[in-house]
Amino acid sequence: MVVIGYGYFSTERDVNINSRLALVKAFVDEGRLEIDSYYSAELYTNDMAVYNDHYYSDKAIGTGVLGILAYYPVRWIYVHEGINLTPRLFREWLTFLAISLPAALIAPFLYILLKQITSNIIKSLLITLASSFGTPLYKYSTAFYGHSLAAVLYFFAFLIWFYAKRDRSISLPLTFVSSFFLGFIVITEYPTVVLAFLLSLYILYTLYQLQQLSNWKMYAIMALGFGIPICVLFYYNYSIYGTLFTTTYSHEYLQIWKTAHSNNFMGIGFPNLKVFFYETFHPSLGIFWQSPVLLLAVIGWLFMAKKEEYRAEFFFSIVVIILYILFFSGYFDWFGGVAFTPRHLIPIMPLFALPLAFLPQKFSIPLLITGLISLFQNFLMAASGFEGLYEYRFALINGIDIVGNKGMVFYEVVLPNIINGNLTNNRGIQLLHLQGPLSLLPLLFLEFGLLVIFFILSQHEREPQ
Repeated sequence: MVVIGYGYFSTERDVNINSRLALVKAFVDEGRLEIDSYYSAELYTNDMAVYNDHYYSDKAIGTGVLGILAYYPVRWIYVHEGINLTPRLFREWLTFLAISLPAALIAPFLYILLKQITSNIIKSLLITLASSFGTPLYKYSTAFYGHSLAAVLYFFAFLIWFYAKRDRSISLPLTFVSSFFLGFIVITEYPTVVLAFLLSLYILYTLYQLQQLSNWKMYAIMALGFGIPICVLFYYNYSIYGTLFTTTYSHEYLQIWKTAHSNNFMGIGFPNLKVFFYETFHPSLGIFWQSPVLLLAVIGWLFMAKKEEYRAEFFFSIVVIILYILFFSGYFDWFGGVAFTPRHLIPIMPLFALPLAFLPQKFSIPLLITGLISLFQNFLMAASGFEGLYEYRFALINGIDIVGNKGMVFYEVVLPNIINGNLTNNRGIQLLHLQGPLSLLPLLFLEFGLLVIFFILSQHEREPQ
């Protein structure tokens, strides 16, 4: 259900996406890191770095690395079959293979985890669908950004250590994989180094529980796993700038971004409680308005704290979510530019599912209602084009402060776009030549059919033994 839902849409090009794709195309097609051939034409962007009269993507390279691995076989197949790989197909294949498909993998593993915690198929399904389709994870799993990729890497790294703690054992290969994921998340979105640090505390606690805290092999294998992606980044930096310890953000093409990123930690200063409110509870862009099901996590934490066997996960999830939102409240671009949501928060979205799992039965109706509202709003957000978003964002925000409440982005931008037929590209338009809201019907019918099949196949699990 989720991989089809993510793959149905293809967010149109923008300068952020183009910057990442230009690196992939330059490396595979031209064997170099400079994006000189693309930034002003096929993949126009001003999100770039400039050094020694050459232009480079200014983005963290994680999406580019995965995109390169995905592009090689796609390119070979098209060349071998003599088919023209158009710019749109290039973007859509890479988005699906490097972003949508990995992000969709969160769903089955999250469902399994929730079913083990709750022993309730319906509740587990609802929370999984609400997390996958009812949060901004949906919209940004249809685009070649790094946030959704960071979300799946972080969730899987956590999952490895969650099961290690539960099963009271962990293998060296899994230890390596978890640390590799953490290294890769850092080179995918640099600020996620904070998430990696917070998970390392959970890892140390788990090693203590496993009586492996003094096992040097664990630290050696974790250093190796974490170090491999970091070495790729170092190689990239050295190849361009002749030094390991720099980032492309230090060489921004646009002076405004170069100045901003030179302050504090890549433009991130001390937490701003006003911005924390904007990110969460403010009607315009607050995640609790866009995805009201997330607000029930606050109640879920109250019940989760009472479960001694999940006490470590309680502290981990609440600390990670609150601290990461606070962390980005100090960022000059906390709203993520011309974005539908504070997109930098997407890597922590799957963690909200943990406290939701501990909601008691009496909260079933609120969970269902807020889940359906979240699904509705984020489904249409995924379907919406970007018309009106630029004007909305600049009328709303000046620097780091919101200067006026124009209402929710859903009602000011998303819903008018859907009604007026301003949709992002989707398979209904592309394959069936449907227009406007009608192009969404094939996905709705398909998802409903899959939901019916799910209930039929799971019927025996819900029957009394």
